[in-house]
Amino acid sequence: MAQDCELLSKCGFFKKYGASKELACKGFVQQYCKGPKQNDCERKKYRLQNGKPPADDMMPSGQTMKA
Repeated sequence: MAQDCELLSKCGFFKKYGASKELACKGFVQQYCKGPKQNDCERKKYRLQNGKPPADDMMPSGQTMKA
């Protein structure tokens, strides 16, 4: 089993949507935040390239959450 992402405690997406009951959010958390796709996380890549975190509504896939 994969360890949780090292950026979880400061990830705006996880803080905002990590406890969501919405199936899509739960899937992203399972796959990207606590699972095998951590190195594919576009949020992590954005942070490394820009030196700052992306908007909280940016999903690990790189898409933006729709209200």
